[in-house]
Amino acid sequence: MAQLITEADLDDLELRAVEGGGHVARADLLERWATDAAAFELDAGIRRAYLLHVAAEHLEMAGELDRALAMVRRAAEASDAEPHETTGTLVSILLAIGERHSALEAADALRGSGNDEWWRHLDVAEAFELADELALAERWFVITLRVIERDPEHDVADRLIPLSGRFRVRRDAGKAEDVLDAETAQLRELLGYEPID
Repeated sequence: MAQLITEADLDDLELRAVEGGGHVARADLLERWATDAAAFELDAGIRRAYLLHVAAEHLEMAGELDRALAMVRRAAEASDAEPHETTGTLVSILLAIGERHSALEAADALRGSGNDEWWRHLDVAEAFELADELALAERWFVITLRVIERDPEHDVADRLIPLSGRFRVRRDAGKAEDVLDAETAQLRELLGYEPID
């Protein structure tokens, strides 16, 4: 009889401390959950694409970049994948293996898709930030901001997330404060957040 994999199982796995080769072991288990239908049954709301995506993230953290790339591509191609849910991770892995042109193509595919889920664009911005691609990160934080602004009912706190990211990368690039940076500081104060260090 197949073992039922629930949200609680996922939470338990993800909240455990990672030791030694833990990221690879965790990725292997997530892949088994996603692909071995004879041994594992997924509870309602748990998607195979999501499990493969998280497995790819663990492989990336472990430095298993070739395998991470293959895994994130499998996640994107899974029958239950959501549009562009893996783009940020794909961009991050491609940058890590030196495939900058391919990373830019993947990011541009999201930008040109009309996708209105701002957090997908934020994932790309943060991938560029972590890769120290500060100009691209700044551009993608602005793209994220524009996607949020297209929603007439957008939340001010949501707007602050890409503004804060933009502030960070501009500061790290040694740029002078501009109007949006000033707005970031004002919004953080208004919402009761600490200033960005």
